[in-house]
Amino acid sequence: MKPILLFDIDGTLLQIKRPFLHDVIEQILSELNVSRDRIKNRSFAGRTDRDIFGELADEHPDPETFSELKRLYIEIMEKELSSDQLDLIPGADEAVHHAVNNGYSVGLCTGNFREVAFRKVDAAGFGGVFRFGGFGCNHADRKFLPGEADLDYRRVFKNEPTPEQYVVIGDTPNDIRCAKHFGARSLAVTTGGFSSSELKKHSPDLVRNGLSNPLEWLEQL
Repeated sequence: MKPILLFDIDGTLLQIKRPFLHDVIEQILSELNVSRDRIKNRSFAGRTDRDIFGELADEHPDPETFSELKRLYIEIMEKELSSDQLDLIPGADEAVHHAVNNGYSVGLCTGNFREVAFRKVDAAGFGGVFRFGGFGCNHADRKFLPGEADLDYRRVFKNEPTPEQYVVIGDTPNDIRCAKHFGARSLAVTTGGFSSSELKKHSPDLVRNGLSNPLEWLEQL
């Protein structure tokens, strides 16, 4: 059986343009009367939406804040995100379509809420390509996401792969960490904010500068 490929989204397949992202953040913080200072100097790389919004909600006295944050964020992204608001990372389109055309199963392993994840890949031109995945809805810790993707894969395809058959593809140390926790292999790419040397410290199975030439890295895996 060919490897099952689990793609991260942000920093791996695409990047949301900063002005749009800042506008979304401003809308949410303004709606809930949360100071922007509370997110200053915080890194969101490799974190799940549940972790990020849970942290913001913890600093707000209203117990319903998390649900409101989630609802508002999903609503804004579904209404306003379009292809004009993102950049497809070079090599991503080639890699995904090569994999699909050559019989690989492709899913998502992303910290995004499920609804936001599919909105992003749809806007990037991957509508209908990804049928399963692990998402940042139920767990704050990313290490549980490959297991969620496995459950979703089994539901969709009525098949029972082993963890070793999965490859988690992402751009942060947390992508590598979650692959190791599940028992999957990992492909780390330098298309996000981490260099090759930084990623190698976490011992992924393979490090690449991007997803171009998929035939080459698929053979290496």
